Amino acid sequence: MFRKQITLALVALALVFATASQASADCRKKIALEATAAGAQIDASGTTEVRSRGAQQRFKVSMDARVADATTFNVFVNGLPQPAGTITIVLGVGELDINNNNGNTLPAGVDPVCSIKSVEVKDGSGTLILSGSF
Repeated sequence: MFRKQITLALVALALVFATASQASADCRKKIALEATAAGAQIDASGTTEVRSRGAQQRFKVSMDARVADATTFNVFVNGLPQPAGTITIVLGVGELDINNNNGNTLPAGVDPVCSIKSVEVKDGSGTLILSGSF
């Protein structure tokens, strides 16, 4: 009887620690984004990266495209309707780099960064240009 209680207590304790470690899980993942047909028309390419270490989190999307300077693209994560941020192209390149350093707050859907599974980059009219999944 006593062994059964100890075993149950140890199992419960292990579950508590496993849940706590997942909540603050460290991760570092980087993928290449794939261009759609619309993306290929403008020679679009890009990468996305998520990093988390302790309380520090970072989400970064970089892209190249043959478009006019000041062209903007919206970045979406996990199929959410609101963009996580915007990329503005200058000299053919642009970047969205957001983090929670210095008290910054991550946008809805981005926190925690380790839970980001899919990334989409769309132009101003909503056309999908780049996409990828972790």
